[in-house]
Amino acid sequence: MPKLLVQFEKGESVRWLGHLDILRTFERAIRRASLPIAYTAGFNPRERLTFISALGTGITGDREPLIIDLVEEISCMETAQRLNAVLPPGFHVIACGNITDDEAKALLKDITKALYATICSCPVFTDYATIIAAIDNLLALPSITLERQREGRTRQLDARQHLYSLALEKFDADTSRAVITMIVGQGESGNLKPTEVITLLSQFLPGIKPRRTVRRMMLDVNEQPISLPMEFAD
Repeated sequence: MPKLLVQFEKGESVRWLGHLDILRTFERAIRRASLPIAYTAGFNPRERLTFISALGTGITGDREPLIIDLVEEISCMETAQRLNAVLPPGFHVIACGNITDDEAKALLKDITKALYATICSCPVFTDYATIIAAIDNLLALPSITLERQREGRTRQLDARQHLYSLALEKFDADTSRAVITMIVGQGESGNLKPTEVITLLSQFLPGIKPRRTVRRMMLDVNEQPISLPMEFAD
């Protein structure tokens, strides 16, 4: 069964769409594009689409990976062109490539991290050195207890185990805005949200608040991006 790996952009205008909304958007687009999509078996067949990692509501994505199962061969460029012709504004296929079953399984297993960039507002009179010191202090902690509430239960997580890097990419003193980048765990092995990281950082920099977040790319266990051959769309 042919498979395609599609990388798409989720833009600012659709950042408040959740994962199920994104799934339905691509299901409709695939039908409108008349792609030879494969379907699941059973009483309620669904298009065989696999998102490697769900993108959080309110977060944009630069290179979101999606695996599409087909019933017949179709070129990568034709797939990208058909999808881009029917996808709503805010979504855009940027690359597409052929992928084997083994490569698909490896991606689902090995892609366990993600690179995010979060624009933050900082207190007035914050400077570059203060932010760097706060980041260093957070990363120096051997463990960081994070509490999560779910279905009326409180669960504790050691966030430090899933925070692999944290850095100040850019700071504008005139607007007190900072761009903080981070590599965090994703998936079943450990999932850390950028907003949680900024909340933890606020222990050392009171008043810092996240404003916009983009997931720049998914990464493997060695913090390398997806390296399969891809054809880039116009």
